Amino acid sequence: MRNRCFLFPLALTTALLLSGPAVANDSTGFQGTGGIELSASEDIQMMSEDLRIGLDEIRVSYVFRNVGDRPIDTLVVFPLPDLDLSQGLTAPNWGFPAEGPDFLGFRLWVDDRPLAPQLERRAFHQGQDVTREIEAAGALNLVPWKPGGYDEQVKAIPAAALERLRRAGLIQSGEDENTPQWVLRTRYYWRQTFPPGMDVRVRHAYRPFVGNALIGKATDIDGRTAVGRLVGDETGKGTDRYCLDDGTKRALAAVERRNPNDMMPFSAAEIEYIVTTARNWRGPIGRFRLTLDKGAPENILSLCWNGLKKVGPTTFESVIDDFVPDHDIRLLIFVRTKNQP
Repeated sequence: MRNRCFLFPLALTTALLLSGPAVANDSTGFQGTGGIELSASEDIQMMSEDLRIGLDEIRVSYVFRNVGDRPIDTLVVFPLPDLDLSQGLTAPNWGFPAEGPDFLGFRLWVDDRPLAPQLERRAFHQGQDVTREIEAAGALNLVPWKPGGYDEQVKAIPAAALERLRRAGLIQSGEDENTPQWVLRTRYYWRQTFPPGMDVRVRHAYRPFVGNALIGKATDIDGRTAVGRLVGDETGKGTDRYCLDDGTKRALAAVERRNPNDMMPFSAAEIEYIVTTARNWRGPIGRFRLTLDKGAPENILSLCWNGLKKVGPTTFESVIDDFVPDHDIRLLIFVRTKNQP
């Protein structure tokens, strides 16, 4: 496993920088997951950040310090991935971690005390905020995880309101006769005070979107196109997205040789973690620790990162002082097929 890039997930800005929507190529949906956003301030410094990424959960702990001489009261925002509902229910093959407005199961603690943030949902169509019109029609609850499809859900909307949405182009025939045409944008937010000269600890945990892909020979993957993400995704085309080095390829080939009759010894799981918005606080991150958990000892992990060390049967760790995030994490895990030797 070669390591090259570096990333992480927390940003300090009131202007929301949301991760864009993406779709799985074979079996479940995939979205990059962003991090906290705070109001930009030259007085708030991130003293440390501890990030753990696994197939089951993402956990992040931050320590902030206000190095100024006045309290700073700011809005803190955690953006969830944008959802383009116009893609219907089966085309994206969403695969949500949880079905409900809180589809990542977000939990928050501030100074080790649990805090219930507020949840905001807004709708955008062709770049315009149409939340008011959609909410007035009672359509903001149209969601892609609801069993029965959109045609069943719109029965709860008054006929006149539904017709107004159709005339405005907000409901159109697509995969369903009544397919929403807006992008659903969801975010948590809360107000946070940073006293001068004092540390504030912010911790959260949630389940990630995981892009799962059914693959044939794992050794045929060259990392130059997305594996678990979006069909036809051209992001980073021609570059090695996952730093698949010779050691990783040899490990994959060894499993394939031991199992010549197994047409699919691995599936692939991709997690993308947005870290490039983390440039608005004062200076670099004092101490950054990344822990990756590949889920099972027989799974094989690949990503671009320098200095990872194996610290357990399934875990790898990297610790960096004075860290400045530069690129986003694209974590690829070759998941060993069950009940295989």
